[in-house]
Amino acid sequence: MLILRWLASQAFKGREILSILFVFGFCLWLSSRPEAIQKGWRKGFATTVFLPVHLVVEHLHVRWGIEKELREIRRDNARLIAENAKLSELADIRSTIGEFEGVRPRLEFPFIGARVISRDPVRLGGIWILDEGGRKGIQEGMAVISSKGVVGRILASTGGYSQMQSLSDPDCRVAVMSVRSRNPGIIHSPEGSGVFVEYGATSDIRVGDSLVTWGAGGIFPRGLPVGRVVEIRKTGTTGIMRQARIEPFQDPWQVRDVFVLLRPPILRVGGGDSLFAAEPSRGLVP
Repeated sequence: MLILRWLASQAFKGREILSILFVFGFCLWLSSRPEAIQKGWRKGFATTVFLPVHLVVEHLHVRWGIEKELREIRRDNARLIAENAKLSELADIRSTIGEFEGVRPRLEFPFIGARVISRDPVRLGGIWILDEGGRKGIQEGMAVISSKGVVGRILASTGGYSQMQSLSDPDCRVAVMSVRSRNPGIIHSPEGSGVFVEYGATSDIRVGDSLVTWGAGGIFPRGLPVGRVVEIRKTGTTGIMRQARIEPFQDPWQVRDVFVLLRPPILRVGGGDSLFAAEPSRGLVP
């Protein structure tokens, strides 16, 4: 009995070697058999012993293939999105330039295109940052317009950027006049909550009137379109002044592409003579 236990223990201790010897011997025996017997054994192993291994390997192969295809699809999708965004940008720029072509012949001053790249999120009115600056000739006091009308004016300029004050900023003041009656007024935006024009009680300004820049102050050339009167209000207890709410032709909060008028030095703020000393502007309005 003890001898049998010892033999069993030795067999278990050397089971790895015995397994190798068994497999080696079986392979030698199988290789000496006829081809038909070898095919039968291979088929039996493939459908029984090696079948789970084959299924696992095939599953991993399919999964790796799908993951590779997904990576390629994601890469191609990202490239197509970038190309589409670029094409959309070019289409927007061409559309803006096309809209401005009708305005170009009526402008007296040269201009340069710029794009709004950021807005002050704190200030209610509107201080925008443009992607062009002093290197392109943009300086303080220059008028900023779009194909629809006045957007604002340049507050400051550096080499590659400039700061623009929009019509909806509380500190912005623009002298305007009615196209119909030629009566003047002042555009302002109290607390940035809408754009209004103040004018004398005796001035003839009515709902529906189109307002253009007057040219006073030497910042905005005469005749640039500003907006349309949509409501008349009375201000103060004496009724000396009146106030009208206007709808700007160009909403400053929706503009992206603008044009800065590069006015001659003699017409700029602090440049000497006022606009009235210069040759009368052709403007945008006959």
